Amino acid sequence: MRTKSIAIVGGGFSGAITAVNLARLSSVPLHIAIIDKHRVPCRGIAYGTRNSSHLLNVVARNMSALADQPNHFVEWLAGRSEFLDEPMASLRERFAPRRIYGDYLQNLFQWHARMLADDKKMRLDFMHDEVRDIAIEDQQARVSLGGGGVFMADKVVLAVGNQVPAHFRLAGLDARSTRYIGDPWLGWEAKLPSKEQDLLIIGTGLTMVDAFLSLKDIGWRGKIFAVSRNGLLPLSHFKGFEQPDLINDDMGPLSLRKIYSIFKKQYRALKARHLNPAILVDKLRPFTQRIWQNFSLFEKRQFNRHFRTRWNVVRHRIAPEIHEQLRAAIEDGRLEVIKGRLCECQESGDKMSISLKSNRGPRVIEAGAVINCTGPQENYLPSESSLFNSLFARRLIQPDDMNMGIKVAPNFSVLDSENKNSEILFAIGSLLKGTLWETTAVPELRSQAFRLAETLARQLADDVAEKTTISEVVEDVLEYSI
Repeated sequence: MRTKSIAIVGGGFSGAITAVNLARLSSVPLHIAIIDKHRVPCRGIAYGTRNSSHLLNVVARNMSALADQPNHFVEWLAGRSEFLDEPMASLRERFAPRRIYGDYLQNLFQWHARMLADDKKMRLDFMHDEVRDIAIEDQQARVSLGGGGVFMADKVVLAVGNQVPAHFRLAGLDARSTRYIGDPWLGWEAKLPSKEQDLLIIGTGLTMVDAFLSLKDIGWRGKIFAVSRNGLLPLSHFKGFEQPDLINDDMGPLSLRKIYSIFKKQYRALKARHLNPAILVDKLRPFTQRIWQNFSLFEKRQFNRHFRTRWNVVRHRIAPEIHEQLRAAIEDGRLEVIKGRLCECQESGDKMSISLKSNRGPRVIEAGAVINCTGPQENYLPSESSLFNSLFARRLIQPDDMNMGIKVAPNFSVLDSENKNSEILFAIGSLLKGTLWETTAVPELRSQAFRLAETLARQLADDVAEKTTISEVVEDVLEYSI
């Protein structure tokens, strides 16, 4: 029997854990190739950081990469030398450094690449290259690489992760300027001016928090200005409390108006009791994908316009110790968060002069550099990616209704321009944002990776009687400390 081959485009969490689950679940020999332009496999942008100050935004007990082994990460963490003396109860509630989580993912992949691969005659490779094009030929995918090579695959998984922020459009701002940092995730520190100069960060969300922590750790002496239209920082995680579910499985599809009514009523009740209403977002979390899928296109657009910003501030919380560092920096004047709208930029010599309209009136900020921390670009049409431009041109994919990603079927197979399920192309992760809304955190991604691996293993083993079966363990996702 010919060894079946799978190309996984993207070597971050989604790609690596899909490969791991395929190695565990497949009953036929496979050649799995993870293809990524970044040199370090399995870490992606989020877990490729070397900065120990960059912590996970979720406690360790919710960070297992394996959907059927909920305690896997905590048990792995307990074996590291720096945590040997920490009680398990405390370790479960720890916000671990993201670089350590990257070690975990890389270790998990390498173990399966060595051990299970030998047992099953399975080959797991990491290819440091960029996928430029994918064409379907004779029931196989021809994957063309930037280095000139070609990989023929029976199945292709698009697990590309987040895009870099879109170029910020501001009068007078030249995206080619050495004082404009458009990608705040890779190699941006080398582009910084002298540490005495002030900096302006566009955005006040999670990306800004990472940039602030990196600047703090290298001893930045200038002032940091963070500007956004809402001027809101991510909230801190908090100790949870008993709270009934907002909805249940018997309630059926709920309109945006109905959800808002339920939410508002419970919000007021919690405020009256002096309790943190952010818990409502957590209680809604197990149902968020289903609610989003039942919304009409009009309701999705209404949510995006009126509620998205506030939702993200509450939903994407940060470790209490990081929130405290932000608060301290604001109090001593090292960090200023501004609610306002940028108007114009003028570059002269070693400075950028940025005019803005804030809630306190017009002002001008002199900065040595501007850092774009607006967060990942969502839309893929149009795209700066040659791969996605090619896939659209070949009519192999289509944007979802919100243009936040691409259309997929419930089994993660890609829908082409005629809404036909592909038998070769599949997608998970951030590409499903418009379809599922909640598709960026580990608890959702590990489930997607498991379910997709099950689907692929089943399809590739149709002619094999004996199949491996592992049951997924679904646990409540609680985004606060208990």
